[in-house]
Amino acid sequence: MKTITFLRHSKSSWDLNVSDIDRPLNEFGIEKIKKVAVSCKEHFLNSEIIYTSSANRATHTCSILTRYLDVKFDRIRICRDLYTFDFNEVFKFVNKIDNRYSNVVLVGHNPAFTDISNYFSENKILNLPTARWFSLKFDSTSWSDILDLKPIFYANNLKSES
Repeated sequence: MKTITFLRHSKSSWDLNVSDIDRPLNEFGIEKIKKVAVSCKEHFLNSEIIYTSSANRATHTCSILTRYLDVKFDRIRICRDLYTFDFNEVFKFVNKIDNRYSNVVLVGHNPAFTDISNYFSENKILNLPTARWFSLKFDSTSWSDILDLKPIFYANNLKSES
């Protein structure tokens, strides 16, 4: 079995004159991801590895999440390839995940994550909001196979008020 969770970074700040990749989280975003970590703790604790985009807002989201889960930082991998807004690029990344991992988390961006949710789910969404996640489970032993499969399980926190 392979389980993958896509977590969109928390709310970022537009107050600073910095490049997109350097935008930090704003105060609301910091508080939001803390609440998600606490309310969804059981979901994220099972992850073996967390891959995050190299964008500041994504790495900060990941850092807060793991701190509130009391997960060791050595589970985190910062990946330039996840600083993308194109779902095809994310799919290329997923194809290369080491098959020794069965439960992974990706922290990244829209519209890629919204597009991926819609690719696998019959319940289409217009937008995956910040600090929201969806999780897919596949009956497979290989990450490279999942794009051709229908998930056997789909969950999300879209209706959560966390």
